[in-house]
Order: sequence, then C-alpha cells, then structure tokens
Amino acid sequence: MSDENKDYDGIRYRVETKSPLIFRLLLSVLVIWGVSFMGYYLFSGWSSEGEFAQKKKAKQERLAATPPAASASAAGDKGATKEDSLAMGKKEFAERCAACHGADGKGGIGPDLTRKEFKFGKSAPEITTSITDGRPGGMPSFKSELSHEKIEGLVKHILSL
Repeated sequence: MSDENKDYDGIRYRVETKSPLIFRLLLSVLVIWGVSFMGYYLFSGWSSEGEFAQKKKAKQERLAATPPAASASAAGDKGATKEDSLAMGKKEFAERCAACHGADGKGGIGPDLTRKEFKFGKSAPEITTSITDGRPGGMPSFKSELSHEKIEGLVKHILSL
C-alpha cells in the first residue's frame, strides 16, 4: 500500500477539483430557470386569488342574467309550470335525495318522507327551510347547489309523496 500514489486495495484514488462540465451546465440552467420562474410569478401580479375572484364575478354575472328569463317563463302558463316544476322536483329528488331518503321516500339513512308529520314540520315553508339550510344530524344544506325553482320543485314532490 502506497500513500504516495493514493492506491488503496488496488483502487486508485483521483483527486478532482472540478465537477464534470455537464453537471455544472445542468445546474446553471436549472438555477436560471428557477429564478426566472419565481420572478415571473412573484412580480408579475398573478395570483390564484385574483383568478378565483374573476371566475366568481363571472359566475355571479351569469346567474344575475338568468333569473329574468326564468321568471318570464314562470309568468306564462301556470298549469304547465306546476307540472314542469313537479317533474323537475322528481328528477332532483332522484339525483340528490334518494340516496338517503330512498327512491320512494320511505326512508333509509334519512327519515321517511311519506309520514303524516315531519320532525321540523310538513308545510312548504318548513320543508324549504330544511332543504336550503339543512338540519342537524345529517341533512346537508343545498342553498348554494340548487336554484329557487329546483327547491320549489323538490318541495312539491315531497308534499306529493
């Protein structure tokens, strides 16, 4: 074993002072890209909050534009609107409520909707409150998910059970 030649167990030790050129180039490119990427997103004024606010504003404007058309159609033929509302309520019940209250409304996870009395009342305003605000013990709020017309249709369908 020779300390002068840096030869240990037949393996030659080479002292290199620089890393390979390709590693230095890749590191340089990565650092430049990282700094420019951070600079662009930090100093360009972009933010996900701003984008969210724009999308929210556009959605509110779109929703504000649709109710006049819906109210104009509701002012037309009252008989057809009631049937349409009931059909829409039946469809919404099948999509959103049947999982808990059963397809026929006789209960499951949620209570039986065919009973003569409900815990929180069986009038249209009380059922509307239950749907929009939810109830403690499992009934979620659908205020932000359903339009006023769909909630009215659901109430009519529930009262028809």
